[in-house]
Amino acid sequence: MSKRSKRSTERTQPVSVDKALPCDAQNHLAGLKPVALIDLMRADEDRVPRAVIDACVRHDEAMVEVLADLVEHPWPEEEAHGTWWLRLHAVMILGLIASERAGLLLLHFMRRMSEADDTDLQDWLAGYWPALFANKPDCVLAALRELCEDRALDWYIRANAMEPVVATARLRSPQALEEALAWVAQIAADEEESWELRLSCGNMLLDFPRSQFRTLLEHLAKRQTGFGVHFSADEVERAYAALEDAPDWRSRDDPWAFYRPEAIAARQERWAQENAASSYDACDIDDSLISDEPPLPYVRAAPKVGRNDLCPCGSGKKYKKCCLGREEGNL
Repeated sequence: MSKRSKRSTERTQPVSVDKALPCDAQNHLAGLKPVALIDLMRADEDRVPRAVIDACVRHDEAMVEVLADLVEHPWPEEEAHGTWWLRLHAVMILGLIASERAGLLLLHFMRRMSEADDTDLQDWLAGYWPALFANKPDCVLAALRELCEDRALDWYIRANAMEPVVATARLRSPQALEEALAWVAQIAADEEESWELRLSCGNMLLDFPRSQFRTLLEHLAKRQTGFGVHFSADEVERAYAALEDAPDWRSRDDPWAFYRPEAIAARQERWAQENAASSYDACDIDDSLISDEPPLPYVRAAPKVGRNDLCPCGSGKKYKKCCLGREEGNL
């Protein structure tokens, strides 16, 4: 198992899946201070109900102050499940608080995810950043754009940050959208930029097909070879035939669906199934079936699908933007 797969398994399964789902009465939550709510979320891991998140939001800047301490703490590779889930809850809470300080702290969380190489947390939140930044003031969006241009950070978090930049511009005005797309195209054309980021910019431009970007997209498509192709010349042709603005984030406008009772219950069922599968007892195997011969190397029945490859379901979308989220239990 790769380092990334191991981290994903360890950090997304709760310690116990047979605990009753928490049900916190509003009057009880109203009397809890931010630190007590933090302890509650840490204990309940991915089982935290929406009522707890709303109680945190009601504390407003006092809760932001407590969450600021959380983001500054070290992010060790091996840690308690509750602490890892707490970071996801912190992002969700900050997304509901419409203040400059909450927005800047949300940006700080994004930087820490990149610096700690926590791609698991980034995967759970991918596609939801436009909704999380939708209520933030313009000064936060300017800082978000600076994060996108920071080459010290990994391309993945920078690509995630571009979505709320463009999404917010789209809400501001047609002119703001065109300016934002021109900025994305400039990054896509920059030969000194990360190739993965340039292709991510290309994917975004395909969602907003403009005549002035077609030559650039055709050039990027032609340079891609092998299994990990982000988009092909045929996809460019289809996008410009449709001439439709179709950003992926339109279908991910409610990150807080994570806290719906049915979503919580579905996760616990999934964890229970995975725990049952992993608890298979090798001692139950008939010794007569065990060969002294070394095992043959494992051969995958089908090629492994990369996160940026086309989804095998045939939707035409990237795997990470389509079935990967459902298979990994994303929000």
